[in-house]
Amino acid sequence: MEEKSFFLQYLGDNPKIRVLDFLMDNFALDFSMPQIAQGSNVAYTTLIDLLPNLLNQKMLIETRKIGKSKLFKLNLDNPIVKALFAIDLKLSEASIKKEIFA
Repeated sequence: MEEKSFFLQYLGDNPKIRVLDFLMDNFALDFSMPQIAQGSNVAYTTLIDLLPNLLNQKMLIETRKIGKSKLFKLNLDNPIVKALFAIDLKLSEASIKKEIFA
């Protein structure tokens, strides 16, 4: 089983955080809903419930359509997304320091 990221360890392992964690790890790419569900280990039906809220908060943006599929990625211009990246960096730094000095 894969070890949880520092982001999930500290902010909690719930579907919304898993989706954000997956997209943050792959911020340069865009994904279809099935790809996001699989990559974040979140049920597709749960993602269907989460997606409108993430889009309304402008944390995700639709980047393009391929056939009938819509692709999404993190909105790197959103201040909340920027803050989440900063939190992720601080959590990683703190965990590394803890490992080094333990």
